[in-house]
Amino acid sequence: MRRDYFTCVFLACVAGALAFIWAEPLYFTYDAIFPRSFGIIEIILSSFYTVFFLLIIPVVTTYYRKNWVCVGLGAYGLLAYIPHWFYPAIAEKVAADTAGVKDVILAYLFRGMYDLVNAPFAATSELVGNYIASHLSMWILPVAIACPLLMKYARFCRQAYITEKLSPAAVAQSKANAPIHSRPHEKRAEPEVIGTVISAPAKAASPVEVQRKARSARRKAPTVINIEQPIEKQSIQKPDTAGTLPEPKKTSDDVIHLGAPGSNPIHLGPPSES
Repeated sequence: MRRDYFTCVFLACVAGALAFIWAEPLYFTYDAIFPRSFGIIEIILSSFYTVFFLLIIPVVTTYYRKNWVCVGLGAYGLLAYIPHWFYPAIAEKVAADTAGVKDVILAYLFRGMYDLVNAPFAATSELVGNYIASHLSMWILPVAIACPLLMKYARFCRQAYITEKLSPAAVAQSKANAPIHSRPHEKRAEPEVIGTVISAPAKAASPVEVQRKARSARRKAPTVINIEQPIEKQSIQKPDTAGTLPEPKKTSDDVIHLGAPGSNPIHLGPPSES
């Protein structure tokens, strides 16, 4: 899939550039510039090609982490530098008639490569001038390299900022540095009153209002049970027995009176032997 991104973008750039080769003569060549007039449609298409491949494709694909698209775009942008690197040495051999077949083929290849890369930007010379338009193709490679690096750096800074804001130390420091009026949960220190405070006389409440407040206070008042207070033991008063004789102990020989008080006792003999 990644190789497909690379191949599709590279071939799309080549196909878009070939769409501008049909116009003859070519405006930008390696040796000279051949002035000609441009139609409104050619200017619009050239401007769209410039914006699409220099801004939209690098930024959008970098934002969605499709870096292989930028690799394919950078490979196409490399074609704009190859003629400047290798063609001058071959052009000297061709001009001196000392070039072989290989040098002639490479010379045609490099000239065609230069014409292909710069053809889509020819009509933009009506808007930005010949010098800037002839160098727009050399901006493709730097933009394809810079966009992923800048986006990665921006994501790193954003992640570091979020991590710092969410750390407990940063939250505590921000609360400490916050002004007093922005702390809703903290009680403000009321200023101390200096002098004598004279309050205005309040209006006497009506009897009905007093009764209603008393009932509501009784309902709201909680029942307090003091568990810690010890229960006092009731002291049992003992009868005073000082000066009285102790009651004699009863024995088995005592007579038990069964009748009414004052009557003669009834002596019960020993039990009969049977």
